[in-house]
Amino acid sequence: MVGVRAKDHEDKKRLILDTASALFARQGFAKTSISELSSACRASKAWIYHYFPTKEDILFTLLRDFLVVVRARLGAIDIEGLAPEVSLHKFILECLRIYDDYRINYPILFNEMTVLTSEQQEELRAIEDAPVKLLTAIVAMIRPEIAQAAAFRTPITLLIYGTINWTYTWYNPDGKLKLEQLADLVRDFVLGGIQTVDVG
Repeated sequence: MVGVRAKDHEDKKRLILDTASALFARQGFAKTSISELSSACRASKAWIYHYFPTKEDILFTLLRDFLVVVRARLGAIDIEGLAPEVSLHKFILECLRIYDDYRINYPILFNEMTVLTSEQQEELRAIEDAPVKLLTAIVAMIRPEIAQAAAFRTPITLLIYGTINWTYTWYNPDGKLKLEQLADLVRDFVLGGIQTVDVG
C-alpha cells in the first residue's frame, strides 16, 4: 500500500505542475492565482498547498525538473571523436527535440525566476551549468581563440544557447520546416557567426 500511496502522491503533484506550467506560460506567473490553479485542477486551494506551500515552490519545481531533464539528455550526447561541427549539430538537435517533446514555453517561465529566492535561483543555475559548459567546449573546438577570450567566451555561448532555446516561440512542428532542417539552419547560422565574430 505504501507504493500505491507514493504513486498517487506523485501523480497529484504532476497534475498540479502540468496545469501550472500551462497557465504560467500562457498568462504569466504573477497573473495566475492559486484559486485559478485549483479550479483548473478541480481541487481546493488547501489541496494545492498540501503539495506546494507556495506558488513560488511550484515554479521552482517546474524549472528544476525541466533543467534536470535537459542536463541528462544533453549530457548523454556522445561527441567523442566527432568533428566539432557535427557535435554542434547534435547539441542543437537534442535541444530542439527537448522543447518539441515538452511543448511548454520554458524560456518564458525562466523570465519569472526573479520571484524565486536567491538560493533557488542559484540551484537552477548550477543545474544549467553543465549544458552551458558542454556548448562552450564545442564552440571552443570550432574556434579555439574563443576559449582564450575570457570577455567573449560566455557571452558568445549564451547568445548561441539563447538562439536555440527561443526557437520554441515561433517554431511550428506541423509546418513545412522539419526539426532536423531547423537544426541544420541553426548550425549554419551559428557556425557563420562563430567564424566571423571579432574576439580581439
